[in-house]
Amino acid sequence: MDEVCTGTTRVEESSSTSSSSTSRLISWRPKPLAFRPYSPILDTSAKPQVLRVVVRRPLVARLTKDIVEIYQICNPQFRYSEELNLKRFLTSPSTGLSNDGCDNANSDLILAVNYSLVNTDTNRRYIVKDVLGHGTFGQVAKCWVAETNSFVAVKIIKNLPAYYQQALVEVSILTTLNKKFDPEDKHHIVRIYDYFVCQRHLCITFELLDTNLYELIKLNHFRGLSLSIVQLFSKQILRGLALMKDASIIHCDLKPENILLCTSVKPAEIKIIDFGSACMEDRTVYSYIQSRYYRSPEVLLGY
Repeated sequence: MDEVCTGTTRVEESSSTSSSSTSRLISWRPKPLAFRPYSPILDTSAKPQVLRVVVRRPLVARLTKDIVEIYQICNPQFRYSEELNLKRFLTSPSTGLSNDGCDNANSDLILAVNYSLVNTDTNRRYIVKDVLGHGTFGQVAKCWVAETNSFVAVKIIKNLPAYYQQALVEVSILTTLNKKFDPEDKHHIVRIYDYFVCQRHLCITFELLDTNLYELIKLNHFRGLSLSIVQLFSKQILRGLALMKDASIIHCDLKPENILLCTSVKPAEIKIIDFGSACMEDRTVYSYIQSRYYRSPEVLLGY
């Protein structure tokens, strides 16, 4: 609005005490700085503004950002090392009783988060992040390999001579299956990557797989699986057993716990693992090799 009144306005006022009328001329215009016509300024050369949503991080995260650098500015002699962190043990019991305090009462290597398993021949380091399982043979740890930027599973055998020797048999059998009989990884046998001795424990490195068939059935409340999945897994298991037959190898401990899923592959695949009880057909090791509650097919059939 340019102006409220464009001309002269006469205002008449009446008063009870006066009979005469007083006339005043009022002329009013707004200040030019107070009211101006709207004219949008269009800048064709300016870039269109992009709407950005800024999410503020929690206060603790903002206060601790670059905290190591801040400490070094305050004290140039300050140095941070992960070895100073409090250890979170993954092995139970975690009290060292043998092997210079490295082994517990069960002859297991005492593992903690970020514990390093080192192959002294190649200087490759396997950083322990978690324990995937344990049994009579030892432990299986989930480890990070910086050189390959990937996770692997490392089987750490107990520090006992009998377990050490049987683990060497497992290494020999798996190496033969992987390299000689299944170099293209098409017969659903777990892949072995490396083996070495660390703190007097034989360590075997495998590909990292997912849950086993028993846990899968358990998640399904033991209602079983669909027929199509059973057919898919059965074909893959038989393909692996056929390869072992060609290699004259008996697994000796085939059960749902030793059949793991490969969820990264579509359609879903399985891998047969744990050749710790396996042997050659002409060199059987044990007469009794399994617990009473379960018998693998080849043992049940007398092979």
